[in-house]
Amino acid sequence: MLSVASRSLRNMNVILSNQKKILEASCIMIWLCFFLFLPENALSQNDSAAPRKILVGTIEAPPLYMKTPDGQWEGFSIDTWKGAAQNMGVLTEFREYVSLEPLLAAIKKGEIDVIPSLPAELRYEVAMDLSQSYYKSGLAIAVPVGGASHKWMSIVANIFSTDILLALGFLMLVCLTAGIIVFSFERRRNREMFGDGAVKGIGHGIWWSIVTMTTVGYGDKAPKTGGGRIVATLWMLFSIVFIASFTAKITASLTVDELQGKVRGFNDLYHARVGSIPQSEASFFLTKHGIAVMPFESVKEGLTDLANKKIDAFVFNELMLKYLVKSEFSGRVQVIPGIFDEYFVVIALKEKSPLREPINKALLKLMKTEKWSELMNRYAQ
Repeated sequence: MLSVASRSLRNMNVILSNQKKILEASCIMIWLCFFLFLPENALSQNDSAAPRKILVGTIEAPPLYMKTPDGQWEGFSIDTWKGAAQNMGVLTEFREYVSLEPLLAAIKKGEIDVIPSLPAELRYEVAMDLSQSYYKSGLAIAVPVGGASHKWMSIVANIFSTDILLALGFLMLVCLTAGIIVFSFERRRNREMFGDGAVKGIGHGIWWSIVTMTTVGYGDKAPKTGGGRIVATLWMLFSIVFIASFTAKITASLTVDELQGKVRGFNDLYHARVGSIPQSEASFFLTKHGIAVMPFESVKEGLTDLANKKIDAFVFNELMLKYLVKSEFSGRVQVIPGIFDEYFVVIALKEKSPLREPINKALLKLMKTEKWSELMNRYAQ
């Protein structure tokens, strides 16, 4: 009986052990099925530990960041972030800062999670992570548009410029020389025109050289000797070339200044009063090339001083300059055609942020949609 009971007990233990193994295997299968069929968005959010609400730093910088009258944020960078956030399935809370410097300080301290728009190539003093790029931009130069009073001042300034005054001084010296040479030939054989002593004779010679150069040619003074006529011929040929060159120089100087002002391109910035935003790509680029920069807290403040002729040029992002000039400074400020120092625009994140990969995937998804084409047409064209 004991042996039968013992065998029965062993059989029971085997059955229980098998059931336990079957139960464990079932649990493993359930967990595998759970992870295999888990939605991709939920998996990516768990893997990246993305918070439910993302803190986004902003500044007033149209058309990248713009605040509507009812306090809502919009703009190229803002709408790009909203599209990415929608693809990630997260909420957004915007925090406004007065300028770029406190905005960068905020991401360094961890007060915010992302900045929707920064140049990727800029060597920031703040350690941060960067997303993939979503737009290519560059720097441009804004200059003032001269009015009627500015044109007259420009004309006067050009007439009394150093080059013109030196040319006039050289001209007077040449006229004096020509007058003395003619007088030396004519003083004995042409006394009626170049006589009456050395002082009056030289004066007559200078008068003759001036009226001959200007092609007026009154005819009251004319050389009669062979030497005097040779000098007169050479003088007339020289006068034609000199007057043509002198007139062309004045005309070209006035025309260029009227059309483009003091700053016509990048090389003119070295001798101009140039404004930009501290800690920006433009500021770093100008400083790197040895160009002194006057700091402004906002692009609008800089363009206001530019329109009032307090500075000669303002350098910043091409997209922002064109938008503000068109919307608020038309007729007072113009953007010189062409860009330089091209760079890629990215989303900035605080250092070692788990949001980088989810944001990259969300941006790629956004850039394949019709919504992205609409954003480009609205803000970047």
